[in-house]
Amino acid sequence: SIGFSCGFSKARMKMIAWSIGVLTLALGTAFAENRRATCGFSDFFETNTEGPGIHKWLHYFPIYEREFGEHCGAGASPVKMIEIGIQSGGSVRMWRHAFGDALELFVGVDINPNTKAWERFGDEPGSRAGNVRVEIGSQADPKIFTRINAKYPGGFDIILDDGSHTTEHMVASFKHAFEKILKPGGVYLIEDITKENVEAVHQILGLSNSKGLMKHRGETANKGKTAHLARSFRYKDSEMNLVDALYYNNGPACCQYPPNEVQSEVEYITEYPMMLAIKKREHPLAIMEAIQHGTQWIPI
Repeated sequence: SIGFSCGFSKARMKMIAWSIGVLTLALGTAFAENRRATCGFSDFFETNTEGPGIHKWLHYFPIYEREFGEHCGAGASPVKMIEIGIQSGGSVRMWRHAFGDALELFVGVDINPNTKAWERFGDEPGSRAGNVRVEIGSQADPKIFTRINAKYPGGFDIILDDGSHTTEHMVASFKHAFEKILKPGGVYLIEDITKENVEAVHQILGLSNSKGLMKHRGETANKGKTAHLARSFRYKDSEMNLVDALYYNNGPACCQYPPNEVQSEVEYITEYPMMLAIKKREHPLAIMEAIQHGTQWIPI
């Protein structure tokens, strides 16, 4: 064989093959453990065949695990959650099942007064007693978030928009809830993004095409490079949208400068199929800097 012609003995080849097999098995086991559900969202969904309805795209469950996993299992971080749009109530029970005693407070937002009945899920075993509240109102109305902020001070770790799925409502909710209610370290997750409402993502991130020209700080209008809708979301009334701000260097291209508000406070923006996740930093980033280590360098 080719292996033997290269000078390897049969015994040596067997040892190499065995070693590769063990390594492959170990890596496969490690990857499987990393993929293993820690919250059990999918397990709950598969077994929840009766009672209050729950309707989810199946590819959402691994995303929930990734974004919310720190609040599940041993050593889970306490969590307060808002879900916009709770409809038939099945998802409320799923969050309680997955987060268990780590769920300090769940607040559902819905326009249908009948959903107030789902507060009774707070009396079911498996999580903290009385931890479900429902607020009736439109997600497009800033008053609903003002009321939530007053009734449940301290902010929320998760805000999930599964509401009307209309562009105007999605943008309005993000504008009022992300800045004022989402805690440092928290995640804002929008789901069911399709071609019918993807304009909401364009507006939130500042990717909408228009003839209007937005300016960076310190730039004149004719130097601006990117066109955006004037109604695009601006973080804390910044002159920059989220995407431009993430990539804007407030100083020389290298190698140290102070971050703008978005770079300081937003940890990441992740686009998934039909979903958008934006996470706040737990602690503000004080400086943007690139540091060199090493003693040998090839000149650029």
